[in-house]
Amino acid sequence: MYNRFLEVAGEGKNEWWRYLLGSFIVFLGYFFGSIPFAVLAAWGTQQGYIENGDPDVGRKVMDPSVMHLPPYVILLLQIGIFVFAMLALWAVVRFLHQRKFLSIVTSRSRLHVRRIGFAFITYIGLMTALLTIQMNADPTNYETIFRLEPFLVTLAIGLFLLPVQTWWEEFFFRGYLLQGLGLAMRNPLGPLLITSLVFGLMHMSNTEAQTYGMALMLPQYILPGLMLGLLTVLDEGQELAMGAHWANNLFLICVVTNSKFSIQAPAIYASRKFDPITELWTSAVLWLIFLGIMWATYKWDPKRLYKSEKR
Repeated sequence: MYNRFLEVAGEGKNEWWRYLLGSFIVFLGYFFGSIPFAVLAAWGTQQGYIENGDPDVGRKVMDPSVMHLPPYVILLLQIGIFVFAMLALWAVVRFLHQRKFLSIVTSRSRLHVRRIGFAFITYIGLMTALLTIQMNADPTNYETIFRLEPFLVTLAIGLFLLPVQTWWEEFFFRGYLLQGLGLAMRNPLGPLLITSLVFGLMHMSNTEAQTYGMALMLPQYILPGLMLGLLTVLDEGQELAMGAHWANNLFLICVVTNSKFSIQAPAIYASRKFDPITELWTSAVLWLIFLGIMWATYKWDPKRLYKSEKR
């Protein structure tokens, strides 16, 4: 294929059943990582924080105020899920597919850390600019909830541990699955759309989706999934997507949060209301600006998105 990131998937062993088995193993790792939440739910029931047979137990066990725990404890448990999932993904790539793990991350011979940093700083800057505009337009929607000690704990978790969660999503969806589908379809566009849809559906268990409904929230996840996929295919590596995704999630746990978000953390501000439609179009504008900056910086060849023959 014309795209080096999809071409590198031809290394190792890549029969279709390996991808099927590999995905099962990865989600088995995800399941094992979720066991602490089952233990926490049982403890919460014993303590009287959750009623027996409560149909809303999934949301309540993630809510620090319900469980009477510091927010960063829940955050650490959420990230812990992805530690197991990441180990399972590494084992699948190395032993089931007999490939270097780096091959699902980038087509380059080494990871370009500067690309990660540039994307991270640029995306943080854009989100800061957007929040400034939103706060000036509707200052009553934001409440300052800053407390130094819990904020510093959350910031440390966000800087050093949060990448496990954000990068697993990149490596699995925009790496493992995108490359596997690329081998089968011999074109980047189909895999881009499919992985973006699957990425969106995987987030439908989040608190926001349960609160506002699938119709309003599914596009909120498909959009960034598609944009992160575009970054990966156009740049023939995941470094830019890794930086942007990390920046996005770090901003949402450290700078501005909302009581309806899946991850509750002691940020600087809390928004009083969340409008999915407004958030969708503002997010679309932000992603398009970010994509434009990256395109202008790295001067990509658009043929990487659709051309199928070899170089």
